[in-house]
Amino acid sequence: MDTPLSSLFGRAIAKAHPLYASMELTYACNLACRFCYNPVQRKNQPRTTPPPKPARQPLAFGEITSVLDQLREMGVLYLTLTGGEPLLHPRFWDIAGEAKARSFALRIFTNGAGLRETDVDRLAELAPYCLEMSLHGATAATAEALTQVKGSFDRQVRALGWMRDRGLRVYLKVVVTRLVEDELEAIRAIGDRFDFPVYFDPILTPSDDGQAYPLALRASDEAIRRLYDASGLNIGNSPFEREPGQYNCSVGTGTLHVTPHGDVQPCVQWKQAIGNVRERSIRSMWEESALLQEVRAISRKVPGVIAATVKEHAYCFSCPGLSRLRTGDPLRPDEQVLRLARIRHEVAEDESHSPKTSK
Repeated sequence: MDTPLSSLFGRAIAKAHPLYASMELTYACNLACRFCYNPVQRKNQPRTTPPPKPARQPLAFGEITSVLDQLREMGVLYLTLTGGEPLLHPRFWDIAGEAKARSFALRIFTNGAGLRETDVDRLAELAPYCLEMSLHGATAATAEALTQVKGSFDRQVRALGWMRDRGLRVYLKVVVTRLVEDELEAIRAIGDRFDFPVYFDPILTPSDDGQAYPLALRASDEAIRRLYDASGLNIGNSPFEREPGQYNCSVGTGTLHVTPHGDVQPCVQWKQAIGNVRERSIRSMWEESALLQEVRAISRKVPGVIAATVKEHAYCFSCPGLSRLRTGDPLRPDEQVLRLARIRHEVAEDESHSPKTSK
């Protein structure tokens, strides 16, 4: 469905205008999710090599506000503050306030487990465009098997009540793992209880430095089939997902990403720096980077490659950044998206052959 926002987004992509930007403020986190993709060591992650040491110090507050100024001057509309847990940055509230002062539509990603009621009061005063909160189970046992922090689930549920009472716009996000695959409807019921929509993401990604340990938690084929076969389950990692039938990958065209250490990347999933904010302006990187030009050309080729090489191409949405990280070739669809395309096609075929019932 074409909407004013999707039309604006389409024009931004066509003109390579950055409409969305995201900033990882910190990799620090109060949880230890077993599938965490940040390039840091968390508890019980079966890494084969240690994470790389950062080449630079994290950005200082003044450097972060300079980034905000540059993004505003470039016409960025949506700004996402993420992490790690962004609220653990020692200057989070100052940074968020500076972002609002520059009139960004502010998105904040959080796990909610560390929120106090006073924090929720401050979020309500800040009035972000939305909060996107991760939820990893419908029960403490399931959720905490992944977060590895006792009591975190109850704290999340308590925070949801505070956020509802203060009228905050909240989207719940669920990565569909084998731990949670039998609780999808129960998680949706939690969202219904607080009147927050829930989005289910069936894709697990390797760590930012290419470690494959998160993939061991992939859900079963049968669980993925149930996900696509069930009614009322939103599939996609956020309400900003593209519409079915569209291929709107905005890598290097409508979006950019900044790491805690100032590296600028084509998107949050394409883990290759086009420069660092301490060395060049973001605009000069955006307009002059040879690497970014290459990324844009690759992104434009992806739909044709899918159509030519994937049997279930109508059901296949390939992320070139994920493909690059997994296979070394951004034009080669990752086996996870091929698996999803196959299952989605099978579900559609089953539905087309099922007798229609009258209501």
